[in-house]
Amino acid sequence: MFDSVLGRATASKGRLGTGTVLSVLAHGAVVAAVLYISTRPVEEEKKDVEVTFFAPPPPPPPPPPPPPPPGGKKTPKTEIKPKPIQRPDTIYESKTKPEEKPPEPPKEDDGEEGGVEGGVPGGVPGGVVGGVVGGVLGGQLGSPTPPPPPPPPKPVVQILPFGAGMTRPSQACSPTYTAQARAAKIEGLAIVKCNISAAGVCSSCQIIKGLPHMDQAILSAMNGCRVAPVTLQGQAIPVSYVFNLRLKSQ
Repeated sequence: MFDSVLGRATASKGRLGTGTVLSVLAHGAVVAAVLYISTRPVEEEKKDVEVTFFAPPPPPPPPPPPPPPPGGKKTPKTEIKPKPIQRPDTIYESKTKPEEKPPEPPKEDDGEEGGVEGGVPGGVPGGVVGGVVGGVLGGQLGSPTPPPPPPPPKPVVQILPFGAGMTRPSQACSPTYTAQARAAKIEGLAIVKCNISAAGVCSSCQIIKGLPHMDQAILSAMNGCRVAPVTLQGQAIPVSYVFNLRLKSQ
């Protein structure tokens, strides 16, 4: 068809008219189709609607308990019991109390065979009327004499160390030389620590520095030795004192 239109020189007149008509009709149909499609309303695309599910909100927390009453005392809870509903058609049986029997009088205890009038149950045959169960035959009536109270504890004497403001005691007792110390011609300084009571009596003596063959003799002489008591502000007091003994062989 197009060849016939373009090749007008070679085509015959009758064929040229038919091709031209068909070409015009084809182009018109195409233009009409384009116009029809362009004038149609555009259908909107259906979009899927998104659905979102939300969880229900949590229930609210329970209210706090009421504060306790002042004073810390809890009010007792009173339980209200429902009263029974009485129906008119209910038949109540008559409740009759059984006859109460009078209490029987207590039986008098005749006592054991061989008992004595005025005796006590559980007594011993041959006992004394008015005695106590568990007592001793021939004992005295009444409560036993309580034992004497224990003697009061002796007061604890506090012994002070010798210090300033105290008077010194008199010279200590001289020990007796032993035969071994005399033979060895032992001489020197012995140091002894003793407790002096308020009366001036030495006790609990200990050797701090001793001499050969003389320690036991020194302790025997110092324990029980009497010296002038140590005083503080004019009052005799017990103290711990250190004696220095110089021993010379004769």
